[in-house]
Amino acid sequence: MINQKYHFDITPHIVKQLGEQLVSDEITALLELIKNSFDADATYVSIEINTTGQYTKEKLFYPNHRGFIVVEDDGFGMSENTIMKSWLLISYSPKIRKQSQWQSQLQ
Repeated sequence: MINQKYHFDITPHIVKQLGEQLVSDEITALLELIKNSFDADATYVSIEINTTGQYTKEKLFYPNHRGFIVVEDDGFGMSENTIMKSWLLISYSPKIRKQSQWQSQLQ
């Protein structure tokens, strides 16, 4: 029994559960979008919040909406490799990994 290897199994539903716990309201969701721009090494972020108008620049799934938020930046998107090796790996953070490598070089 000691030589057996154990591992956790999870369902994809965990992503929804974690998301609801981490992003619990509209303010947190907007801050997450801004942090995503930082993570994408953006040099600027533009935020447009319109609480009454309609967004007409693209065809939308809900065309009769009222109000919209646009977050635009000049950051870099993710490659397929980054999505597969980082984004789909829950709790992975390359910045934490880099910080850990940097700290070990100081020792």
